[in-house]
Amino acid sequence: MYRDYIDGKSDSVGVFSGKEVEHTPAFGKQTLFIARNDLYYDTIVELAKDAKAEAIYFGANRTFMPNHGTQPNQIRRLLRKGYWVTIDYPYSEHQTVKENYKDIWNEEQFIPFCSIIFPKSEDDDNLCIKVDDVDFDNTNPGVWTMTMNHFKQSAGFTSWKEYKQDKPLEEKKIWQIQSK
Repeated sequence: MYRDYIDGKSDSVGVFSGKEVEHTPAFGKQTLFIARNDLYYDTIVELAKDAKAEAIYFGANRTFMPNHGTQPNQIRRLLRKGYWVTIDYPYSEHQTVKENYKDIWNEEQFIPFCSIIFPKSEDDDNLCIKVDDVDFDNTNPGVWTMTMNHFKQSAGFTSWKEYKQDKPLEEKKIWQIQSK
């Protein structure tokens, strides 16, 4: 994803750090953002220590892989170590992610962050959003609805300019840690 960082724009940053600016339970926490899927647990912990991170964010810049073999175990271990852990994934993967992370789904410091993309949402104030059930009176007690305008008025908003303080971590440093 081509985006702004504290030192300029890039589309090749794999790991970066900064304060969490999105309005999740980790809001304001120093965070290690991971936009790649090949790091070992020990490497993640070392990078988090170097970044003085309280939180770790998997799937930054839309890179989350729902069927990654080692990530569920890495995330469990990071939670046991006291980190807040976010996984940012697209709505299309929700059922797979919920199944893969069912044993930690309701842990306080685990943040499943389901992303729903609405391009040009400024044109959609009258759009109604509904959280529905799979069938009538099946798995939920009912349905929840609101207009996009109400959603935008009550939801936490993050302007694109707030992301510009994230600091890329050098790739050569990552590989030094991994080869220890």
